[in-house]
Amino acid sequence: MYLSPFTLLHCAISIFLFSIFASKILIRETMLKNRFLIILFFVTIQATLFAVPYHGKVMQFKQPDGSSVNVKLYGTEFYMRGESLDGYTLIRENTSKWICYATLSADKSELISTGIRYTGNQNSIRNINGISQHLDISSKNREKVILKNRRLAGLENENTSISKTPPHPVNGYIKGLCIVVDFSDEPGTLPMSEFENFCNNLSYSNFGNNGSLRKYYSDISGGLVDYENVVYGYFRAPSTFAEYDQMPMAQGAQQILGLALNWIADLGFNFSTLTTNPDGSITAINLMYTGNPPTWSQGMWFHQGYYPNFTANGVHSGAYNCSPAKEPLEIAVVAHENGHMIGQWPDTYKYTSDNGTDGIGSFDLMCSYASATNPVPPNPHFISNAGWGKLVDVTNFNGLNSDTANTLTAYKYVNPNDTNEFFLLQNRTQVGRSASIPDEGLTIWHIDRGGDNQTTHHEVYLEHAGNDMNDHANACFHLGFNTEFGNSTSPNSDYYNANLSSLRVWQIGNTGPVMTYKLGFGQPAPSFLVHYTQITNDNNSNGFIEQGESADLNVQIKNLGQLSSSSATATCSVIGTNAQYITISNPSISLGVIAVNQMIPAVYHILIAANTPIGTVIDFKFLVSDGTFSNYITKSIMVGQQIIIGETPSATCAAIFLDNGGNVANYSNMTDYTTTLVAPTANTFVKVNFAEFQVEDSQDCIYDYLKIYNGSTTSSPLIGMYCGTNNPGTIVSTDPSGALTFQFHADEGVTGTGWNATVSCESTINIEKRNLKPTFSISPNPFTENAIITVSNASNQASISIVDIFGKEIVRFDHINSNKININRTALSNGIYFMRLYSGDNLSDVKKIVVY
Repeated sequence: MYLSPFTLLHCAISIFLFSIFASKILIRETMLKNRFLIILFFVTIQATLFAVPYHGKVMQFKQPDGSSVNVKLYGTEFYMRGESLDGYTLIRENTSKWICYATLSADKSELISTGIRYTGNQNSIRNINGISQHLDISSKNREKVILKNRRLAGLENENTSISKTPPHPVNGYIKGLCIVVDFSDEPGTLPMSEFENFCNNLSYSNFGNNGSLRKYYSDISGGLVDYENVVYGYFRAPSTFAEYDQMPMAQGAQQILGLALNWIADLGFNFSTLTTNPDGSITAINLMYTGNPPTWSQGMWFHQGYYPNFTANGVHSGAYNCSPAKEPLEIAVVAHENGHMIGQWPDTYKYTSDNGTDGIGSFDLMCSYASATNPVPPNPHFISNAGWGKLVDVTNFNGLNSDTANTLTAYKYVNPNDTNEFFLLQNRTQVGRSASIPDEGLTIWHIDRGGDNQTTHHEVYLEHAGNDMNDHANACFHLGFNTEFGNSTSPNSDYYNANLSSLRVWQIGNTGPVMTYKLGFGQPAPSFLVHYTQITNDNNSNGFIEQGESADLNVQIKNLGQLSSSSATATCSVIGTNAQYITISNPSISLGVIAVNQMIPAVYHILIAANTPIGTVIDFKFLVSDGTFSNYITKSIMVGQQIIIGETPSATCAAIFLDNGGNVANYSNMTDYTTTLVAPTANTFVKVNFAEFQVEDSQDCIYDYLKIYNGSTTSSPLIGMYCGTNNPGTIVSTDPSGALTFQFHADEGVTGTGWNATVSCESTINIEKRNLKPTFSISPNPFTENAIITVSNASNQASISIVDIFGKEIVRFDHINSNKININRTALSNGIYFMRLYSGDNLSDVKKIVVY
């Protein structure tokens, strides 16, 4: 990804004090004592993978002959693609160092040079056969490049995908560190006073900036934050910029950072005066350096990373940012990066999208800051998370609202069934810090703390009045364009699960400093809340609906309006293809008149058919109506006991086993869970059949994986290690305990849909029968070229699978009908393998083999 705005700001603020000219050391010591300390609000920032989005930004690069060409950049600091001015993809050749036009490999895994040099002229390649505009590798391969580069930046053990942003109050004085570095082949040209003013001077205006970084955060926080930086520099790096740039991504910057931090320590600086995180890491280290990286997303390209190798005064280094220390200094990218560190706000643009499908654009600092010198504020959700704004609850408001533009106040409409989901309304005009927003009028934000802006279920999304998420110039509601937002409009006010929100905004007025609009029904009326609570009175009292059981579904109905209802009725129905499995004894319940603020329970008695497959999802609809006003919700309930990885379940032989995303979401990043499944009675053995399986794929399963052990602990024999779509199939315990243990790990990168498996049991008799079926031996073992597998009790149902130590299948023999099989090591490299013998779906025998 590319250089994050927060990083740039940090770097810009801290870079001033680092120079390694011996003749200047005494001066720097004096400067050190007088430097302003960077006030960096104490925030737990875990080296998050955040970056500045580049949607066609034009930057200048040099060719080997000294000529300069303009390149449009797309992406972020850890994956970026260059284009010619007329839209043809470019790469810099590794050997010749020329920027050339690119073509795409057959498998879309890499860009390949055509050898045709880019001169900067448009229309220079349009007639070349086989070259199209906007070529890019596949999304999956982009993700792989991102993972590789962020690991190089030290992020492999850090949380790199903060979503579900929690409230994080930020106020008072914040202190951080900024270091400025130059090189013998790229000497600094700006005076250190420029960097200090850029960071801290409230009236700073050089290079067209609207104030300093400190001024920006004072403005957007309403004066609640005073963010100041201690600035050191110049630090002269011992090698040339060109030499550092030849190192892998981020490695040169980290070498420089280590040297610079030790240089500052030698000058006597007390690092404990900086704001630190709970783990003792310095909250913000900003590294700014001169030099022009010749290739995007490589070598010394500006980035954010994690460097833990420096310790002094009881604290240690951690998150750092890099940004340019050359003119023109611009506060926007640095302000963005500080948003990650100070506010703990995630990026709201999509990392693998080139064409703006983020649904926000320049209405949010954490998506696209619009102006490099006067960045826009964050979205109102992030502002309220920081404690800077005021949220006025209008969930049950019914009347005319007057909304003053560009304040820290927003109006909040909450989903009563899930308070993590809500709408925010805010009037915006193109003045002040909002001067560069692409439209003005009423902004309506759809927020879900459980969402993720890297998916289509966003955490933060801007409802576009023009109903086009990419047309940010028509995003605001106002008189003369779109004056209503509700359940029947486009866009509509439905929740993410497609339930009606009952939010209606209409008669939206003219744009201006004060905007008016109506909320509610427009007249006094009842307003129904329908809330599903729980399952009760199921036969075995475990809180799940299971095959052949009866149970009660509990719902609460409340009138949150201004008038009592007429006589109301609450109904329960089953929608979708699985309705035949459910019988509802009392589908309609008469509630009578519901007074204002009165809550009435509704209990529906259901019967689940005995032939309902475990794992079947039943969709219920609960509706209340008094003939004039109505509301409903839907609720999906899975048949069977559900066991989520990480839980300690009761012993069972009938359940669904799921990843930690359950049956509704992908599993989470940065997780480690272990669950042991145990049979409820002696002489029974747990059997797990994986119907679906998909986790992040990688060679040797080094990123995400599921390990399965034959026994009750992770010290039991390993059956296999699975990733990608390498479905474990049916696994049956043969351990005397009858147990299987599952250990799941997910790193900071890509997630998957996880798995859905059914849990059952086999008896001792079945296990014995299974073990009496085929057995086998291999000779010689170890072997170098060939070996013979001898099978006893072979049948057409028997099969042999050879897997590596990570559980990945290398060779398979199906429908064995001979007692001797010749095996050639052609497909096997040197190493250890496991040979598995199956009878049908059941594992009958396992042998370790060694190839050398």
